[in-house]
Amino acid sequence: MRSIKFNLNKTSVSPWDAAVVLLEHYLSQQIKSSQVLEQLPASFKGDRRAQCQSYFLHALRYGHKVTAAMAPLCKKAPRARVQSILMLAGAEIERQDAQTHAKIVHFTVEHSKKFVSKAEIGFLNALLRKLPQTMAKIDQQALAAHYSHPDWLVNHWQTEWGEASTAKLLQWNQQIPNNYIKLEPVPEKLPPTLLASQWPKFFKVAPKTNWNASIVPLLNQGTAYIKDPSTRLAPELLAPVAGEQVLDLCAAPGGKAFDIAQQMKGQGLLVAVDLPGNRIPQLKENLVQLTQPAFQTAIVEKDVLKLQATDFSAQGLPPTYPAVMLDAPCSNTGVIQRRIDVKWRLQARDISSCAELQLNLLQKAAEFVAKAGRLVYSTCSIERAENIAVVQKFLKSSAGAEFELLKYQISLPWETGHDGAGAFLLKRH
Repeated sequence: MRSIKFNLNKTSVSPWDAAVVLLEHYLSQQIKSSQVLEQLPASFKGDRRAQCQSYFLHALRYGHKVTAAMAPLCKKAPRARVQSILMLAGAEIERQDAQTHAKIVHFTVEHSKKFVSKAEIGFLNALLRKLPQTMAKIDQQALAAHYSHPDWLVNHWQTEWGEASTAKLLQWNQQIPNNYIKLEPVPEKLPPTLLASQWPKFFKVAPKTNWNASIVPLLNQGTAYIKDPSTRLAPELLAPVAGEQVLDLCAAPGGKAFDIAQQMKGQGLLVAVDLPGNRIPQLKENLVQLTQPAFQTAIVEKDVLKLQATDFSAQGLPPTYPAVMLDAPCSNTGVIQRRIDVKWRLQARDISSCAELQLNLLQKAAEFVAKAGRLVYSTCSIERAENIAVVQKFLKSSAGAEFELLKYQISLPWETGHDGAGAFLLKRH
């Protein structure tokens, strides 16, 4: 069997060729799709890069459906490279009109000759000719396959939310996500590529927008941040005021810091804590844009679970705070539309593992809340186990004995029209 190494720097490498390489790497490694896309060289730019990313992400979006359609046609699962080619073709078959299916099959077979053996070309040719009809036979009665999700996750959601809501969630997840930008303050004259939304200060970026021309200048001014409307929930519950001292735990890359700074009207202290690592430079960059004489920021590079008062005193910072934000790591089940590879990476045990970590983090965060202070716990999960159940366990623990739950908000994407999230406001007696 031929072995081909592609140098993605070569201009002869097409977006489809590169997508095959990236998808094969993704299927063979336990890494995130964003990490795979980062391997595209800088020379892979413009429409060429965008087309490659589109091929790659659509293959992940429809991959479970393609795999389900292939299963009765294959005696055994194909190797990663062949599976990548089939997923890319299947995604295009799913997206395009029936009259284009024959062209998709022909294109795939011809372009695959540089990747696989003659025997595998024959296999691909035979299978691809059957794939459109096999995919078309998967109806809505088979929710997981029809909406291209893993069986276990759909079964779990049906237990959690019921069949009707689960179907709405699956349909939502399969849609192409909108890009939103939050402006603060909102300028009198907006670029025509920014469209008003139902959420104040959030604007939808129109398709095919030239980001370098109309969006990047706003980002560089520090008056804009790329964020989904769901991100407003936690900062609004925390409601920091001018001159306050705020602690932001699990802060990187700094998206909520933007909201917190605006609510504080550029006056006070914001201390951000996160693990040392490759997310800290982005956090620093975002905080630098917010820092001014009346608004000071500081970063403590530390695992929150190991955080101590001495970590703050070492930098001349307060040991406790009247307002604390904990945006906890989670299963990401509220943002699958935007992070489509979550449904490939997530395992059933991950939800309970996340809930255990979240409870530990929440109990640790409580140590740094001043008397009569507020603590907001938030996730981008829609799981009850990671949201209300964690808060209830916290309140019953010794760490939460002095706290009460004042109010909370849950975003279910099929109801709110934006990413899923949970946000809970706790107050110390």
